[in-house]
Amino acid sequence: MAPELDVLSCAVLRLDHARRLLRHHAALAVALGVAAACVAWRWGTHVASGSDAYGYVSEAELFSRGQMQIDQSFVADVPWPLAEYTFSTLAYRPTADGLHLVPTYAPGLPLLMAGAKIVAGTCAMFAVVPILFGTLVFATYSIGRQIGRPVVGLAAAWLVATSPAVLFSAMWPMSDVPAAAMWAVSVALLVRETGTTAAWSGLAAAMAVLVRPNLVPIAAMLLLWIGWRDIATARWRDWRRVCLPWFALGASVGIVAVMIIFAQLYGSPLRSGYGDLSEKFAARWIPRNLQNYGGWLLSAETPLAVLGLVSLAVPFARCWTTPRSRAVSWLLAGCTVMTWGSYLAWLPFDAWWYLRFLLPSWPMMALGSASVAAAGYRLGHGNPWARAMAIAVLVLVGAHGVRTAISRNAFGLAAQEAAYVDAARVAAMFAGPDDVIIAREFSGSTRYYAGLLTLDVSHLAQQPEWLDRAVQWLNERGHHVYFLLNRDESWVFRREWTPRSRLAQLDWTPLMVARGGDVRLYDSVPRYLPIEPLSLPDGPPGRCYPPKPYPTLRTIAQAR
Repeated sequence: MAPELDVLSCAVLRLDHARRLLRHHAALAVALGVAAACVAWRWGTHVASGSDAYGYVSEAELFSRGQMQIDQSFVADVPWPLAEYTFSTLAYRPTADGLHLVPTYAPGLPLLMAGAKIVAGTCAMFAVVPILFGTLVFATYSIGRQIGRPVVGLAAAWLVATSPAVLFSAMWPMSDVPAAAMWAVSVALLVRETGTTAAWSGLAAAMAVLVRPNLVPIAAMLLLWIGWRDIATARWRDWRRVCLPWFALGASVGIVAVMIIFAQLYGSPLRSGYGDLSEKFAARWIPRNLQNYGGWLLSAETPLAVLGLVSLAVPFARCWTTPRSRAVSWLLAGCTVMTWGSYLAWLPFDAWWYLRFLLPSWPMMALGSASVAAAGYRLGHGNPWARAMAIAVLVLVGAHGVRTAISRNAFGLAAQEAAYVDAARVAAMFAGPDDVIIAREFSGSTRYYAGLLTLDVSHLAQQPEWLDRAVQWLNERGHHVYFLLNRDESWVFRREWTPRSRLAQLDWTPLMVARGGDVRLYDSVPRYLPIEPLSLPDGPPGRCYPPKPYPTLRTIAQAR
């Protein structure tokens, strides 16, 4: 037998083996989802670190204690301007009277994390996003299965599980992956088109709205689609079979809940924690965001993702082979349009991982990409090499996604974010319970892990002379002040504040440094010591640390 015939027969045998394996598509999808969740838990950050992570984790702590606000009534006796803002942290804002702090982020993810903490303890909060990552992967497969294309759904689940943007986002306790998972579950349930699944779909959409209220237009698209299906299939003639009211009833729960929570926190059911959004939305941002998101999608997710996005706009193309898939493709396209439309006019950002905003459209785009690959597979009918090439493309795109995620540090974030715990440890070594830490980037994590009150003096940038006066006022009342800064913040102080503030020079020896000098603790009383500062060894990444009680200016609060 000729060598080329041997190679051809081996390729055919391998395709036969692959087809037999793919008959167990449901089990493979479950295994893929479990693997995704395990990866996110193993390499994810378990730290209340920067603005987003600290915001969601600390808000979950509030909800687990039945609180929605943090008392800071002591600011009424503080003399400097904007005192209520200086004693706020990242992800929080003062109420109108300035006597309380309220979280700025939506309540959906913190509610889920609070439930996890009540059931299984503090560390369980950090398992919520990994579990929802696995849910997102399986729900993507489930959508494909409901439209009669389970293998396409499995391929799409593979693309979602290996997407750099998804992997990067799944490593943080943030709302991007949970929002995508909830919308994917809602779509997967809705396309079954029964009254029961429509009700459950509505409840999943309600949770998605709680997680990301600005994506409520997706719920409107689902409502329109199921209403159209009720009419197209004549279900509207029999109230026992109609789906639209059941979905609307479930989804309305989330909308009403968001309005009630917003009214409690911000004084109006139509006002979010971000304040006035009119300044953040503008048509002039659309061209720049199209360029940014399009370029990031192409570079991080490969051209196959772009083809998948384009395929959604052409539902009658050859990649949508059945009437059922063509009908549902309109829904997938509508959800994608609503997701992208919600962010194209939003303030531009300059980092590729802001693709995370668009993750609710990822299952839809992945199904489009898998359908394009399936169309290539069908075009290779009778040609094993062409079919093998279609399969290889999917495998290689997934492998490229994982490699891209590795090269962009998705699996190194836990070590990076451990710096926030180290900063809190440094502060706790020197500061007492009534002392005050001047910090911004470390403001939330220092309160969370050290139980120390922080002061964000960035709000005094227009009046930097108040820095020295505020430090003196606090020190005189027994609240000794320290500076806890990273390298960039120290540089900003020296460059922008020095002309009008002596303390902003920071030209004396730090008490302690950590993370190679990127974490620096200074005493507010300058100490010009001819020795090197103490250095704290890096803490282990990936560990979960319990929070300390929330701090306040105790002596001032008691005096009042």
